[in-house]
Amino acid sequence: MKQPDDPRQSQNPDERPAADTPRRRGRPPKSDKMSDAERARRYRARRKMKPKGSWNYAQVTALAREEITRLLADAAQRPAAEAELVRQWAYGMFLLWDRTTGQCQQAVDRQALLALAGG
Repeated sequence: MKQPDDPRQSQNPDERPAADTPRRRGRPPKSDKMSDAERARRYRARRKMKPKGSWNYAQVTALAREEITRLLADAAQRPAAEAELVRQWAYGMFLLWDRTTGQCQQAVDRQALLALAGG
């Protein structure tokens, strides 16, 4: 396959690019048109959202238990449709805990959370 001709090596002076044409320098424009300040702000915000340290089984289980209890605390005072939705959220919290701790969960915790979530 023939390579395209390099215009800098052309013999015809009319075909050569002008010597005074400035070459573009620096980085190319970004496709998303986001300013550098906005990009830096989003980067810092993402860094703040990352969890500090690591979680252990006891912390995750306690957090799931607190969240399920909080969701179901006033379910009796809610309208029937809203109470059913909140019960489904609580069961969803149990399912999230179950998936997250699947390899290391204890049977007692699983039974207690399942009973609490009403599943």
